[in-house]
Amino acid sequence: MQRVEDQANALMNNNKDKYENFNVIVATNGDGYNMSTGKPGGLLVMNGVEWNPVDGDGFFAILKDGSAMIGTQAEYAQYKDQIQEAVGGFGAVLIRDGEIAVNKTANYTKDRASRTAIGIKADGSVVMMVLDGRQEPFSCGGTMHELAQIMLEQGCVAAINLDGGGSTTFAARQEGQNNVSVV
Repeated sequence: MQRVEDQANALMNNNKDKYENFNVIVATNGDGYNMSTGKPGGLLVMNGVEWNPVDGDGFFAILKDGSAMIGTQAEYAQYKDQIQEAVGGFGAVLIRDGEIAVNKTANYTKDRASRTAIGIKADGSVVMMVLDGRQEPFSCGGTMHELAQIMLEQGCVAAINLDGGGSTTFAARQEGQNNVSVV
């Protein structure tokens, strides 16, 4: 139950002697979790081992061949043995097959909030998006539909919402620095 920044730095410190040039460049929050126990709200796969099962919100995964995918609960069984790392989605698939898939009118999707999303472009590259909010007029966040539109404009053909609100965090290792810090 560490902050994203602390998790990234611990990962880097724990692996610097195992792998040449091991670095964490960026880190963001993933699925929701139980704040008392730390138990993930949805799928969690680390090093090919499933720690928590998939739920109805779908998932983002890196497969053993290095490619990325976004899948549904129904698709999980088909890809389970190919998944190296995965995290559950939170609330909605934003984009499927290059089209916005989120409903504009559901309460959860129409409220403005801090948001976190991850998507995949047609060339297989991954896009991470953090939308700051709840600090008007400095930042107002966005609706799920607005988040989906931003991901679509960035070229994503698939995207999923991750935990947002107070959990929304984006950390990066700035050039010339040794540690990851919140941006």
